[in-house]
Amino acid sequence: MILIEFWGDLKNFAQGETRAIFEGEGAFYEIVDDNYPVMVIDVKKWEPLKRAGFIRFVSKFLASGDSIPKIDLNLEDFAVRARRYDPSGLKSDFVEREIGRMVRGKVNLTSPKNVVRVAISKRIHIGILLYDFLQDKFEERKGSNLPISYPITMHPRFARALINLARLKRGNKIMDPFCGTGSILVEAGLMGMRVYGSDIDERMIFASKKNISKFGVHAELNVMDVGEISGSYDAVVTDPPYGRSSSSKGEKIESLYGRAFKKFSELVDKVAIVLPSKRAMEIGKKYFELREFYPVRVHKSLTRYYCYFAR
Repeated sequence: MILIEFWGDLKNFAQGETRAIFEGEGAFYEIVDDNYPVMVIDVKKWEPLKRAGFIRFVSKFLASGDSIPKIDLNLEDFAVRARRYDPSGLKSDFVEREIGRMVRGKVNLTSPKNVVRVAISKRIHIGILLYDFLQDKFEERKGSNLPISYPITMHPRFARALINLARLKRGNKIMDPFCGTGSILVEAGLMGMRVYGSDIDERMIFASKKNISKFGVHAELNVMDVGEISGSYDAVVTDPPYGRSSSSKGEKIESLYGRAFKKFSELVDKVAIVLPSKRAMEIGKKYFELREFYPVRVHKSLTRYYCYFAR
C-alpha cells in the first residue's frame, strides 16, 4: 500500500487525476483511506503516479491512527519529516520527535537515505518516502520562467492533471489543436507522450517551439485551423480560447467550439479540455459523453471547467 499527500485544495480534481492515471494504465488500485489531503491506496504498481500534477509525496504506507501510531523500524540512516494539514492536529516537531524515538538507526537531518513521512490530518499517517515531486521542478516551467509567455499560459501542474484525465499510457499520441505557448506540449513530452500541436496563430507556434526546445521536448507543430487537422491520435488534450480575441480570429466561441468538437469526433474517442462554462460543455456533449468535470475558480467572475469527454 502507498500513502499519498496531495498538493492544493482541489480535492475532487486531485483524486480524479489519481484515478485517471491508474485507469489509463489499466492498473489495479483500491482506496483504503480517504482523508484528504491524504489518501491510502492499495496498488500493485505505484510508479505511474510519478507523472501526476497534484501530488506532493508518495510513500510506502506503514501505519495510520487517531493518535500517533506505534511503529518498529530499523533504518541505516533516516530523518522524520512531518507535515500538519489539519490546524487542530498535533504540532509537527512534536510528532517528529515522538516517531524518531521509535526508529532504530542513525539520524541524518541533511541527506538521509530514508525519510519517514508523517502526514497529520484528521488522522496521523506514516510512510517511508518513495517519491518527492519537488524534484519535478514544476515552478521552473511556469509561464514567468518560459522564454515566451502570455497570460493564457497554463501552470504545469494543471497541464499535467488535464493530460492525465485523458487516461493515457506512456508513448500514446496526443494532439493539442490550440497549443498556444506549449504548456500542455511540454508536460506531455516530459511524461513520455508523442506530441502534436497546432494553432491558427503563427505567433503561438513560434512561442511553442521556443518553449518546448528549452526542455528538450520534440513536437510536430503546424499553423492551421482546428478544422484542418487530420491524422490518428489517442486523445485530444487542449485549452482552447475562451474569449473573443486574436487567438480565435474574432470567431464566436460557440461556433469555434462546435467546429472543434465535430472535428475531434472524427479524430479521437477521448478529449480532455478546459471549458469556460456549462453551456460550452453542452456543445461537447453533442459529440461525446461527458464522463467527469472539475470546476476551478480563477477569480470572482470566471470559473474554468477541466473536462473529460469519451465515447
